[in-house]
Amino acid sequence: MAVLPQIQEDKWKSLRYLLGGIFLVLVLIEKSMGFDPKTSGNIFPKQGFRNIGKTQEKTKFAEPSDPFNNKQSWEDDLNWEEEVLTQTFPETAPKQTTKSKFVDDTIPEITLPEDRFPGAGKRLQAEAGYLPVYFLKFYGTGKNSQSQLVKLSREFPGGDPIPFLFQELTKGPNAEEKGKGVLSALSKRVRMEPNYRLENGILHISVSEDINYGGSIEILKDRLDQISFTMVGNFGIKGVILYTNGERIRTLGSDGLTIPEVLAKSQRKVIIF
Repeated sequence: MAVLPQIQEDKWKSLRYLLGGIFLVLVLIEKSMGFDPKTSGNIFPKQGFRNIGKTQEKTKFAEPSDPFNNKQSWEDDLNWEEEVLTQTFPETAPKQTTKSKFVDDTIPEITLPEDRFPGAGKRLQAEAGYLPVYFLKFYGTGKNSQSQLVKLSREFPGGDPIPFLFQELTKGPNAEEKGKGVLSALSKRVRMEPNYRLENGILHISVSEDINYGGSIEILKDRLDQISFTMVGNFGIKGVILYTNGERIRTLGSDGLTIPEVLAKSQRKVIIF
């Protein structure tokens, strides 16, 4: 009966082969988990085989994950950046800078009126005498011609000087003066309303709409200079404001020449006849 020992010996061989295969499988599993026997003195990792069957972390070759799906991670980064910025750049109150305002006491302060004509004021009265009026004379020819202001005088019979001066401007130069090349940019159609107001050195006069018509921009400028040079400097007048149909004139002509808030004497040469 030698058959029984032979069977038992085959069983032991099969058991050894089975244990060897199990051991080999375990070694392969440990290698897939990152275990390197060369860098460690132990054959088995410290945690042993307790991790078998448990969910393992993704290997370094796994597909990249979306950083915005990891809410805790990027929120922590934002909190860290906010903390660093807060600590690095502390909030400070802005410095208050005071601007110095330049004030020239030599220039009189003028309060501008409303756009509506302020209404009639007290009429001026002056004694008889001679009053200056300003006309034009052109020098040069063609495109090189330029206008110059010409200062003339008119005999004043006395009374209210404002309507008298404006009427002399619209009447233009006499025959002798025309022979010398003197002319006026204000035509006879331009009329001044009888009511005017002189207040705080500003003369408010209302004229007809004809002041807008006729002439180039240069002629319109000459027209304004004739009025301002004739009025300003006499009877306490420091500036002139023009109105038409009860409204303040802001522009002149079809091209819309913008006029100053207050007409005053400009910087230009004057020829005295």
